[in-house]
Order: sequence, then C-alpha cells, then structure tokens
Amino acid sequence: MGWRDGAGELDAQMLAYPLPSNAVGQLEAWRAAAGACYAEGTGAHAVHYVPASWAGIRPWPGLLADQTEQDETALSRQQVREVAHACTRTSDWADALVASYVWGQGRNGYGAHRLRRILERASARTVLSQAAETLADDGAVAAYRTLYGATPGLGPAFLTKFLYFAGTVLPHMPAPLSAHP
Repeated sequence: MGWRDGAGELDAQMLAYPLPSNAVGQLEAWRAAAGACYAEGTGAHAVHYVPASWAGIRPWPGLLADQTEQDETALSRQQVREVAHACTRTSDWADALVASYVWGQGRNGYGAHRLRRILERASARTVLSQAAETLADDGAVAAYRTLYGATPGLGPAFLTKFLYFAGTVLPHMPAPLSAHP
C-alpha cells in the first residue's frame, strides 16, 4: 500500500478536525518570538565536519574548507546553496553532490568512502546534470526518477539532499519544502 492509497481517507479525517480560528494568529506570534530564527529560512543551519576526512574526493568545491584542514569546521545550508548556484553556470553538478553529501554526513567517518565510489562511476556527472535539467523542466518527482537507481550507491537519503539544494537555485523552480531560501 502506497501513500496515495490512504490519501482520500486522510483528507476526510483532516477536514473533520479543522484548525481553530486563532491558529494563524498563534503561528504568527510564535514566528515573531521563538520562531524568529526561522523567519529567513534555515540557511544558517550548519553541520560540523573535518575537511581532512574527505581528502582525495574529486571534485572538491572551492567554497568548502581545504581538505588538508584537520580542525572541525561548519558547513551551512547557505554554503551548500552557494556551491549549487555555481553549478548553474557550468551545468556540472558534481560539486553540488559533494557539498550536499558532506552536509548530510557531517562528522560521519564513512561518508568519504561511499562518495568516492559514487563519483568514480563514469556516468555520475552526466546523470547529475540530467537530473538537474529534469528538475528544472519537469519537477522533483521526474528528477527523482532520473536519479533513483541510475548511480549505484546514490540512494534516496542523498539524492534527495542533492535535489533539495539544486532546487533552491534553479531558475523558475520553487524552493523545495519551503517558501524561504
């Protein structure tokens, strides 16, 4: 049973329990106080990683810390977006995959090994470029279908991160999952 099988039932249940009339006001009050940090999106959200643990990964985006750096450093969503934005000028999306992969793995010690295996595939760059083009032209579902299973080792956990960041910078593409960058 897929998610669509129960969608009608879920809609009916949600309509039976509407939000209280003051819900929008309460949400606005929350955003003005405790939720203020989300008013401009989640671009400042960062993860920590050790650049040296990614030594040998090629390509390596110039916007990330040097791979010889032994000290832990932060990588924010905004920085990953900047890497993805640079990819729009070249149509080579490998740097965006690398940045989103590092962001998704953080301090994890086995991410570099897995990423290296993905990038070693001759078709990886072509598939990433095709997925970005499909994302811009046909949307996220079609782009997911382009990537899913096309590059062994690149599964849903990281192909969706790649699509998220690519989708935040592609022209005429609404930001995935959020109205705020």
